[in-house]
Amino acid sequence: MQLAAYFKRINLTAPAQPSLKHLRTLHRAHVTAIPFENLDIHYPQRILLEPDRFFDKIVRRQRGGFCYEQNGLFYQILQLMGYQASLISASVYQPDLDDFGPPAAHVAIMAELEDRQWLVDVGFGSSFPEPLLLEKDQVQEQDGVKYVIKSMEDNIFLLDRSFDGGNSYTPMYRFDVIPRKLSSFQEMCDFHQSSEASPLFRKKLISLAKPGGRLTLTSTQLIMTEGGNRKVTELKGEADFRQKLQQHFGFCVINDKVQYVSPNQKPITHP
Repeated sequence: MQLAAYFKRINLTAPAQPSLKHLRTLHRAHVTAIPFENLDIHYPQRILLEPDRFFDKIVRRQRGGFCYEQNGLFYQILQLMGYQASLISASVYQPDLDDFGPPAAHVAIMAELEDRQWLVDVGFGSSFPEPLLLEKDQVQEQDGVKYVIKSMEDNIFLLDRSFDGGNSYTPMYRFDVIPRKLSSFQEMCDFHQSSEASPLFRKKLISLAKPGGRLTLTSTQLIMTEGGNRKVTELKGEADFRQKLQQHFGFCVINDKVQYVSPNQKPITHP
């Protein structure tokens, strides 16, 4: 795995020795350069939990990925750079059910720095831009969003966030801090690729943090947020989705496979 190629992918000069400052810079650079996306589920290419595959897809082919791919890659990068880190299991809150999904439906990272633990996550659809300190009930604000980690039973933690200045909080996910092997997430990775019970299987999704906002494309909508303003454009079908996918993210679908294309390439006309 080539660190230089990864740093080029996230538009960052290689940081020096492991430090909290450099980890914050690395985390933010990753989430603003690499989109969260689940397109291989919908233009079927089976996702296997192998770090070399993550590197090839995200770095060499300039794609994005969902949690197992993105955090799987980031975990390997942190290890190569000398950080003390481990993969951890999380259960994502599902608002439509007002409940949490199954364990290991999401993977995050726990890093140890300055004798403290930090929650690291570059693979959540709308993740926090920098690591969060594992400190119970402490409000941590990043880019206008407030986050709080709460302690639950049996060493389980709950991550909440607020978009309205702390007047109301909504759960993101709950997690433990038990180190896991990447292979232990393959069953849930397969679940997301094959089950109607998974929101990732039910709709296409690609999302990227932008300065002051976020750009998100789903099967049915293009959502642009900037400075607290939200603009939603309804899509008119698959051809419209593919046109906006290339226009806004530089991805095109050729022979039912997603590829990155140069921004200067002539737009592809989709039937």
